[in-house]
Amino acid sequence: MQHPSDGDAWKALDSFDPEFASEERNVRIGLATDGFTPFSMTAASYSCWPVFAIPYNLPPEDCMTDEFMFLSLIIPGKEHPGTNLNVMLEPLIEELKELWKGVEAYDSNMKQKFKLRAAYLWSIHDYLAYGIFAGWRVSGRLGCPICGKETDCFGSIRVGSYVTSIVIGVFFLWTTPSGSEHRSSGRTPLSRRNPLSVAPGFGETHNWTHKCGLWELPYMRALQLPHNIDVMHQERNMCEALFNTVMDFLDKTKDNFKARVDLGNICNRPTLMLRENGGKPRAEFALRPNEQKEVIKWMKDLKFLDGYGAGFRRSVNLKTMKINGLKSHDYHIMMERLIPVMFRGYINDEVWKAIAELSYFYRQLCVKEISKEMMRN
Repeated sequence: MQHPSDGDAWKALDSFDPEFASEERNVRIGLATDGFTPFSMTAASYSCWPVFAIPYNLPPEDCMTDEFMFLSLIIPGKEHPGTNLNVMLEPLIEELKELWKGVEAYDSNMKQKFKLRAAYLWSIHDYLAYGIFAGWRVSGRLGCPICGKETDCFGSIRVGSYVTSIVIGVFFLWTTPSGSEHRSSGRTPLSRRNPLSVAPGFGETHNWTHKCGLWELPYMRALQLPHNIDVMHQERNMCEALFNTVMDFLDKTKDNFKARVDLGNICNRPTLMLRENGGKPRAEFALRPNEQKEVIKWMKDLKFLDGYGAGFRRSVNLKTMKINGLKSHDYHIMMERLIPVMFRGYINDEVWKAIAELSYFYRQLCVKEISKEMMRN
């Protein structure tokens, strides 16, 4: 697989409308959006949402490049648009309807006019924006838009939260463009089922919050992956959590006091149980202070080619033993190349192999070419 056209999602749309597929000049479009603060973080809060349209009828080397991403919409506002995002998308949805019917275009190569059609293929965003696009509340026990009520999540005795690692892992595989190869059960994902505007059972049998305007598109049911998570968002979050936990940074580790309380209620791990005086035994995967210094010093001395991973040296503070200001690309390099190296020899082999396999998974996910057999495995 080298191009979106190699995936099942592309072929499913072709099967839905063979006439659309027969014209090679017809365009498949992806939409990408996320909120950002155009001013400094210390200024007044402001959430601006650009929406980019990305045509995929291009060679692999041109797909997702700057010159072929088009700013189709800007949603300004002091606050997060929430479900109002669908209202703001209405002009764009109306254009997508018109493009599905076809518009007159000119082929400069063939020197002739023809009827150009275009179709929405999928959207790309972070997990929270996924909920807005899909019309699904992405929190609580039914937070996974794919699993819904068919989940193994269970409540935590401590705060009533939910253990979602398995669900999020399955959800991540299902929502990547090549993730359709993992669907062994054959069931239809919830994000492909037309939701009711008002349906009973909210929070018990479903988490539908609203009907997204994209359902007005006549081919919406044919889309296998209408919504996708941005890998860079997920990879950054995973890398940051993994690094802080193994480094045992008290203010950022996921192995905190509350997690140990849950551990005592759910798991049989006597060596990790909180002591009577409230002390927290050190986990096998947590580095000692002298080991932390060695890892931080190693990161400070790293040298890379310009543009590859130049952010590490300026982000590492040897005095405070902290790392601040890394960008998503830095975490990308860190997760796929550095994590297995920096922790080898400090933790036991079983934990290190699990971390190395996770790193390998992300490397395979981000390669330019991958076999379907690899995705199945």
